[in-house]
Amino acid sequence: MYEVDVPAGYKLLQVTASQTGQFTLYVRHGDAPAVPSAVDCTASSTTLPAVCAIPNPLPGKAYVMVEGVSNDFTCNLRVDVLTK
Repeated sequence: MYEVDVPAGYKLLQVTASQTGQFTLYVRHGDAPAVPSAVDCTASSTTLPAVCAIPNPLPGKAYVMVEGVSNDFTCNLRVDVLTK
């Protein structure tokens, strides 16, 4: 689980994950993702890179969770909060 501070006025929150093995990426604003019902975005390793893009994110905390599907996986995360 990772916590991200999203400032006010930003246009896009984008979380990108690349990997080896299988995983699912979840993003939720304000609280930890509650799989499968309470998430703002989900992406899986079936398409790489796995990308969760949330336009006009609310300011505050966003939470990123990576759930391994296979026993052996490695995941690299990149989080961008963009003004355009």
